[in-house]
Amino acid sequence: MSSHIRVGTITLTLLMPLLLLALSSPASMQVQAADSCAGDTSPIRWNETAQRLSLVPFHNGMWWGGFDDYEDAEYYEEDRQKSQQDASESQDTTDLTLSPEEPWMYQTWMLPRLEPLEENHYTTMLIGNDSVGALRVNLSADYRTTVCITLQDTDLNPVNGDVYLLTTEEYNSYTQSYHTSHDENHYGFDDIEESLSNIPPEWRSFNFLGWKSYRDSHEYEQTSEVNFALNLDGPEIYSSFFTGTTWEDFYIVIDAWDNIHDNDAESPNSIVAADITIITTERSFILPPFTVSLVFLVVLLGTLAIPFVLNAKYMKAGLVAEVPQNIVPSLDTPAEYSQPPTGQRMEKEVVELPPPEVELEAETSQQIWNEAKSTVDEDSETA
Repeated sequence: MSSHIRVGTITLTLLMPLLLLALSSPASMQVQAADSCAGDTSPIRWNETAQRLSLVPFHNGMWWGGFDDYEDAEYYEEDRQKSQQDASESQDTTDLTLSPEEPWMYQTWMLPRLEPLEENHYTTMLIGNDSVGALRVNLSADYRTTVCITLQDTDLNPVNGDVYLLTTEEYNSYTQSYHTSHDENHYGFDDIEESLSNIPPEWRSFNFLGWKSYRDSHEYEQTSEVNFALNLDGPEIYSSFFTGTTWEDFYIVIDAWDNIHDNDAESPNSIVAADITIITTERSFILPPFTVSLVFLVVLLGTLAIPFVLNAKYMKAGLVAEVPQNIVPSLDTPAEYSQPPTGQRMEKEVVELPPPEVELEAETSQQIWNEAKSTVDEDSETA
């Protein structure tokens, strides 16, 4: 394998998480969800495919406020009358004209088992001021679920609110937080919970007082329109040391109260109408959950291998013997001369060079000497 291929493979391996992050970013998910909000819908079969739930400020649904349901227990008669009196007083202080919820929405003690959500649904929920509206569903891992929500008041004006996607365990913590904040005898628990609401994500799993959204990412605050899509890796379950393994449903929560988060919307002082559209699409190809761990393992091993590859290449650089290249030929190394082919040989042109200047001077001197000698000989003969 050449060095270019090796470097390209390592670079591609390092850039793969960034590519996966770009493909699964919230912006791309918003665009995909917006394109999938249209489709044929069918009416919800209540308590079969979905269940409507509510949290209202004048009803405490926690265990410490539920003694009024035991009407046949004479022992709790005084407590029941007192709780009814407190509830009536709280209803008097609450503007019931801004609370369209019906009793069956917030007086829910039994949660029926829901069918897996495999159909398209559309519904409108009315949420009162300082209240919460929730839609409980059973999402299927074989389907891609797209949720589109629009918030407006009764005059069709956009209203800012908060939208959360919670599991059963997270919704129970959220419900406890709501009732604690609306309880007069909260003993400062809401202040402690609010102080721990914005801790770093890596420590939120150890926060026993606060609550968080599903995967710590499906929370949309101070908005009037929300579109998001969700793909499950498998059935959602919750494992606990005390309760064991339990099945988890999902809650699409419309928040119209000032919760413990710092960036959430305030109470709108009006009735909020939430138009909810749920589109399900069957998934043709589902990656197994271990592929995420496999990708990160390959990236980790590739990152750890880079120093060893560079070190090995550096150590081998001095072991290769280079052949010296002699520019000037010597007796040991004959000159490299390649004769041209026979057909391309050119005949040499003979050029006569002029005689050197030394030879010309010698001939002139010899000629003068000969002339002088002949003159002397003639004079001697005449004498």
